[in-house]
Amino acid sequence: MPKPNVLAPTAPQPVFQPCARSIGILPLLAALLAGGLGLTAAAAASADTDPATAPDAAADSTDSSSGSPDSANQEDTAEAKADDPAAESERSALQSKLEALQSRAESLQERVTALQAELDGVNADKAELTSEIDRLNQQQTELEAKAAKVPPLQAELDRINAEKAELTSELDRLNQQQTELEAKAAKVPPLQQELGQAQSAAERAEQEAARLREQIAQLERQRDSAAQEHRARLTASEMRVREHKRRMSGIEGRLQQLERQLAQREAQIERLETAEARRAQTKEQLEARLAELRAQLPAPEGGTVTAAEAREQAKQDASALRRLLNQGQGVQNPQLWQQIRATENALHRSQFLLARADGARTVYRIRPGDSLARISSLFYGDGDDWTRIFEANRHLLEDPNQLYPGLTLVIP
Repeated sequence: MPKPNVLAPTAPQPVFQPCARSIGILPLLAALLAGGLGLTAAAAASADTDPATAPDAAADSTDSSSGSPDSANQEDTAEAKADDPAAESERSALQSKLEALQSRAESLQERVTALQAELDGVNADKAELTSEIDRLNQQQTELEAKAAKVPPLQAELDRINAEKAELTSELDRLNQQQTELEAKAAKVPPLQQELGQAQSAAERAEQEAARLREQIAQLERQRDSAAQEHRARLTASEMRVREHKRRMSGIEGRLQQLERQLAQREAQIERLETAEARRAQTKEQLEARLAELRAQLPAPEGGTVTAAEAREQAKQDASALRRLLNQGQGVQNPQLWQQIRATENALHRSQFLLARADGARTVYRIRPGDSLARISSLFYGDGDDWTRIFEANRHLLEDPNQLYPGLTLVIP
């Protein structure tokens, strides 16, 4: 009796999940997924090529015990066929997610290179399994063709069994007749000839029954051998399919690990981008502060202030100082005198910057009772060199004798 077709629909369901950002590995995974779905379609087509065997397979499955491999395989076949549309939908969704992840996977290329070799091995195993399943399907087709010859043989066997039963009945009848004839032979010698004929017929019938029994035994041995070989091949195929599913589950686990690594890398990138934004903001602030500092330094010291600019600023500060001093003569106004002190300090900074820009010795803030000759004598040891100080401060002094406390002079 033909066995159910359990090879074709046992192709593994797609187990891929959207993963990781990748340049080289994700296209291979997509190809592997497409190959797995193609295998499912090919197996389903193989299962549909012999619709006539489906009823026989169902009947044989019904006659078998509930825990037999044929029954479990038939249930897997029904589930696989029912899940094909869902698998196709999942494949489309997974393909879209793979394309989305591919654009994000550039930074993980180096991390997934190690998986490339393993995926190549999986692809090779998949091709080998596909070839093996095709071979087993062909062998199953041949076995089913042989199994198709079993029903006529079974009918012949039933007919032979019926003839055997008839011959056995006939033999019993002949034996009974032989007993009766033996009882009558002592009384009726002519019956001996009839008895001999009956014995010959019984011997012939026994020989024919023995020949039929041998044929029946041979047919049963052939049927048992073919069924055992078919079960062995089905078991080997199921083991290969389970191994393939196990490997696909391992790949799914690696993809999930890559997704976690990708999420960690994206979080790290986000933190780095935040730190980079803060660093850029700090850099802008530092550059602004640096520009301010350079604006306060002379050009020889890396600043942007020239001697002419420093001289002009000092001239403006000195003019403001003279104006405030004129306003404060004879006036007790603390706020005004606070402005005077601030202007004196501003003039001191401007003159100090000019001294650095011109390469002067230093600066000096005038005190009450000072004169250019006294200052010259203080710095040069000779009061006659006061003209050097006067020339260096012509932007502030119109008359060498008009000095006032708080004025800062450049000492060349």
